[in-house]
Amino acid sequence: MDREENKYLYWMFAAPGIGSKSGMDLIARLGSPREVYHRRERTVEFIRTGSRKEYAQYIREKTPEEVYEVLLRSGAQFTALPLSDYPEKLRHIPDPPFGLTWLGSLPDPDIPAVAVIGARQCSDYGRRMAEQFGRDLAVGGAQVISGMAVGIDGLAQRAAISAGGRSYAILGSGVDICYPKENRDLYEHLPGRGGIISEQPVGMKPLPKHFPMRNRLISGFCDALLVIEARRRSGTLITVEMALDQGRDIFAIPGRITDALSDGCHQLIREGASIATCSGDVLGTLFPEKIRKKKAGERSSGAGDDALSEEPAEAASDAEQNILAILANHAASVAVLADELSQRGTCPGIPELMEMLLRLCASGILCQEGGYFRLR
Repeated sequence: MDREENKYLYWMFAAPGIGSKSGMDLIARLGSPREVYHRRERTVEFIRTGSRKEYAQYIREKTPEEVYEVLLRSGAQFTALPLSDYPEKLRHIPDPPFGLTWLGSLPDPDIPAVAVIGARQCSDYGRRMAEQFGRDLAVGGAQVISGMAVGIDGLAQRAAISAGGRSYAILGSGVDICYPKENRDLYEHLPGRGGIISEQPVGMKPLPKHFPMRNRLISGFCDALLVIEARRRSGTLITVEMALDQGRDIFAIPGRITDALSDGCHQLIREGASIATCSGDVLGTLFPEKIRKKKAGERSSGAGDDALSEEPAEAASDAEQNILAILANHAASVAVLADELSQRGTCPGIPELMEMLLRLCASGILCQEGGYFRLR
């Protein structure tokens, strides 16, 4: 569609009561978004019953030009189901959104994505896990999807961008509205390190009814969904149900059996969700070939028994080989590893060592448990 037709399509998208089914039906019946607008008085019967009064007022008061101008002024981009750039993942979920607006970019369909969700009022343990997994998943090459909520969502997304990764927030408001306000810093960083996405038109307030709807997009954009702290009856588990309906892999981080905030995760594990004790558990599902090639126990063709497997690009560094040799005997903290590597003459600085350890965790070779690292 050309820009002129896109203007009418956005007018349809911003209209109350037009969903994916009614929107596509109207275009099929009348031939184009332009015709839908010009024959708008005859379209009320296609609108959801509860929205017809609001829709009738909208079509009397709003023109495509003024509605589209609001979009342009916001700097947001727009796509809809009839357009070729509409995300393919969302086309195949139940009740796909009729349209999307975004700041920054949409998730890259060729790079695996993990949705990280959990409690808003999380514990210190949940905070540490959100930051650790958000960082490690990003280092491992995954895109991190969440809802920019306070608690687990925002913590994981901040950690992902701080680690140099890409993260995408799905909002329950227009993309030009920062909600919650406590995450203003994250909101301002996301467009440059990923994106902010919504199925609501620009200017839409964060109404309570929008949030259950947006959760299907959090799961819809991901390949795997990770739950970090959730009570037995929580909104987080609704998102899990949507992810299951969409065929996504579900992971949950276990907690102490006495912590109510982990009851939801333990319930998911009992019902068949995979346990995530390190990022490698998730990344191994997303990058199976990459993980297979990096397993320390495999041998590259033609190498001797003591050779570590190699990636096509380059062999593991001396420091990495020594890390694996040390951890073959026992789990170790960063301080112990640094000491033993120094004795072997291959110790990098602590920041470089941490980066190396996180990379090995992200690629599924190591696991981190508390302050200790071990072979998986």
